[in-house]
Amino acid sequence: MANSRNSWTKILLAAGAAGAVAVPLTAGPVQAQPQAHRHGHTHTRTEATVTVVASQLNNPRGVTALGDGGVLVAEAGAGLADCPVDQTCVGTTGSVYKVKGSFQGRVATGLASTAKGVAPGAPISANGPSDVVPDRFGGYVVVSGLGGTTESRAALGEGAQTLGTVFRTRDHKVLADLTDHETRLNPDGGDVHANPWRLARSGSGYLATDAGANTVVRGNADGTTATEYLLPKNELPTGAAETVPTGIAKAADGTVYVADMSGGRVGASRVWKIAPGRQPEILATGMTNLIDLDLDRDGDLIALSYSAAALAGPPQPGALFEIDADSGAVTEIPTGDQLKQPTGVAVDPCGKVYVTNNTLGTNGQLVRVNR
Repeated sequence: MANSRNSWTKILLAAGAAGAVAVPLTAGPVQAQPQAHRHGHTHTRTEATVTVVASQLNNPRGVTALGDGGVLVAEAGAGLADCPVDQTCVGTTGSVYKVKGSFQGRVATGLASTAKGVAPGAPISANGPSDVVPDRFGGYVVVSGLGGTTESRAALGEGAQTLGTVFRTRDHKVLADLTDHETRLNPDGGDVHANPWRLARSGSGYLATDAGANTVVRGNADGTTATEYLLPKNELPTGAAETVPTGIAKAADGTVYVADMSGGRVGASRVWKIAPGRQPEILATGMTNLIDLDLDRDGDLIALSYSAAALAGPPQPGALFEIDADSGAVTEIPTGDQLKQPTGVAVDPCGKVYVTNNTLGTNGQLVRVNR
């Protein structure tokens, strides 16, 4: 497969051999099982039911469950209306969508979104807001995808400044420029390509995965950036695969978990566990195309697969997994063919699992998976 580093396809079609700094690896492949011992109990899984919570979302990406029962969705938008076919345009259609009780609607709008123009009736695939958390001082903090460099971003025009950055919605101030970080430093030594994906609070700053740059970047309170983790490429019998870090979650004790797609290779995705003061180690692998993860109320992980099969060919259903944060044991949550091109997962304080579903185009969904 070619080494594609173009916008959204970098996440879905990543492959190749970008360089990386090696870190000690531990743990071997852990395959998902229909039965599992979790916290001392053995149980058999039946297929989960999936309930649509919200629909007609514009390229929904990351989802965040709030302590008050609300759920946020980052919408990458739909680019610019009437953009000529095959031309890339920037619009202000990115947004933050919120569901809480009987309320559903966009609570932040006018955010930068870029997409190629398509023929009438074809789905629009956009880059824009890809994850969101509340801003302690009002509004929201958003990380935005891009798929490029500072030069390619500048070529999109003035409206593109927040693409490829962490920024706040109340004044569009850039808090951390991951595109600048990748363009200047290129930490993995491969193609220069930034495509930020997921966001987690960390102290007074933020940690963000950059699926294009193969890095986890820290955005500091003073606006500076630093490479927090550069995870090694996956050395497979079929050749080395780029890391492509996607989901990130931080536990109360400071432990950070990161999911990677490992170039989209079947069974090669990894979940990394990074305890405070420790080197990254592999907690679990054996899954495919992991695109997000979150911690549940027991301190274990829920991981989301964009597709449980190879990405080439017709789209295949996604999958959900539970991962024991201590042992790395993996248990599949059976969802049949109900998850179609899912990209984001979050678990609320009551243990409800939310997933962004059908996420390529303007008929996306937020669904609740009832385990």
